[in-house]
Amino acid sequence: MPATPHRTQRLALVGAVVATVSGLLLIWSGISGMISSGRSAPAAGHSAVPTNVPRRPPSLTEPADVLMRTFARPMGKSVPTAVYIPRIGVAAPLMQLGLDASGAIENPPLNPANIAGWYRHGPAPGQRGPAVITGHLDTRTGPAVFARLAAVRRGDQIQVMRSDGSVAVFVVDRREHVAKKAFPTARVYGKVDYPGLRLVTCGGAFDRAAHSYKGNTIVYAHLVRAYHPPG
Repeated sequence: MPATPHRTQRLALVGAVVATVSGLLLIWSGISGMISSGRSAPAAGHSAVPTNVPRRPPSLTEPADVLMRTFARPMGKSVPTAVYIPRIGVAAPLMQLGLDASGAIENPPLNPANIAGWYRHGPAPGQRGPAVITGHLDTRTGPAVFARLAAVRRGDQIQVMRSDGSVAVFVVDRREHVAKKAFPTARVYGKVDYPGLRLVTCGGAFDRAAHSYKGNTIVYAHLVRAYHPPG
């Protein structure tokens, strides 16, 4: 995540679908600022920072190769409240991220470090389309919520708690490391016909002059199970 995002493109969204390449690029420029080393100040105007993390739901017991072939039906929209990644010990509350006055995605705060953000103008996790969750790799003082995202593997489970009491369970399809200059905007934000999830943070070498990491780590996942509260 670079500390100072580029602002040269303009956002164009139609509902939850990214409508133009220029809009995609602007979304990326905002994300790039959000997932930097944590050395930039958080943007003003984002939603309140949650502090409580609900108890993590149990993981699915099916073998990973079975889960990889499982696709659940889309869920209705509900605001996500927490994300869990058992492989790397993540149990983090989620805040909502919108756009700042310049049209870039807001930054999550640096404190607390264990906080991730959901881009609220896109699909909610469990809905059809690519839901996007971002988090810092580190802060000024130490590791942040996605410090170990690069250790996530194909077949790992990701669980997202939602405000209606439901749980969206995803399985990781793949993970990639990319240079910021070659960020795969269409793969991250482009339309898909299934409930997808993308986790994004920074990675690679740190450019001290630019106060920014040179790359990004991206995890792609799809919905395999939807738990709904009884009644």
